This record gives sequence, C-alpha cells and structure tokens, in this order.
Amino acid sequence: MPLPAVIPCKVSSESAGYVSMTAVARVDVPVDNLAAKILGACGKDPARVAAVLARGTLVSGDSRFRWQPIEASPGDLAALLRRFPDHDPKSSFRADGCLRVTFRGRRGEFEINREVGLQRRVLRRRNFWDGALPVLEALEPRCERYSYSEEADVFVARLDRDACDRLRPLASLLPYTSLQRQVEALAPSPVQALVRRP
Repeated sequence: MPLPAVIPCKVSSESAGYVSMTAVARVDVPVDNLAAKILGACGKDPARVAAVLARGTLVSGDSRFRWQPIEASPGDLAALLRRFPDHDPKSSFRADGCLRVTFRGRRGEFEINREVGLQRRVLRRRNFWDGALPVLEALEPRCERYSYSEEADVFVARLDRDACDRLRPLASLLPYTSLQRQVEALAPSPVQALVRRP
C-alpha cells in the first residue's frame, strides 16, 4: 500500500506538567510535513525514518505526534526521501541567505536572528547584520549539515581574535542591551550560522 498523501495525527503538548492535562488535537498532516519533522529528529536515514513511521509516534519541539503505524515499502520511502535536500559539504556560505547566527560567549550560547540584526537604532545608518556577516564570511565557514527542521544549511566556523576585535565595536548597533553586552564580551569561540538555500 503506497504512503498516504495525508496522515491523520493526534497532536498533544509535551510541555504540560505531570499534574495538568493537555488537550489532544486531531490534525491531518501532509506526509511531506510529517516526514520533515521525522528527518529533523533522525536525519535522512531510511532505516530510522521507516522505524519512526512504523512506531507511529514522534516528539518534535513541544509537540507529540501520534498516528496509526505505517509500514513503508523501500521504494515508497526512497521516493519520499528524494523530495528532501541532501547535505552538501561543498556548499559555500552565503551572507544573503543567513537566517540566524549562534555565538558562544562567556555566559553560554546566544542567538542573533536576521530580523534583530537588520534593525537600525535611532540616528544610526548601519546595522549589526551588514557589519557582522562579512566578518563571518571571511572565516570561510564550512557546511556541517542540513537541518531538515529549519530547512537550511548549518555552517560552522571558529571566531579568532581578529574576528572578535571586528565584531565587538558592532555591538552598539544592536537594539537590545543584553545582546550588546554579550557581543562586547566575545572571545575566540565556535560560531554557527543557519543559511537558507537559494
């Protein structure tokens, strides 16, 4: 039997406390959408994807999805997985496709997304994003993997002292004081960038 185009699922919240009851929603999920969530959890591994479909349950983010177990034939599974991109280690970092940058500062990880990075403070002509991305590009980040849950490539690099020295003065361009302080305290450390494909 071929894979259905739509899979009826019961969706409940995993964030509910053990005392409180959480509502269960019945939702018809397109098979591609469910497959994307499964790939986000286990990668593009046909055996693992088949096992999740056959198990009939998946936790994705704060939600648990349950459905009638599905036995997918190898041919149907291969056809489904072909609709999703593969990791390309030769991909080049593209600043114009960057969605989010995750830094590791002294107080742990912190993120700056495109929307925040592009905001201009009052009386400022520049924004953080336009100054920071060329610094990251110069580090020649390598493509580590493709994130199916984010639908984007994950690039990694290591900030050296020169990169930190160039990023710190850009902190004042950020709209939030907490982010400014974290960028000002940057030291050599790994950095990760999420980049949408063209």
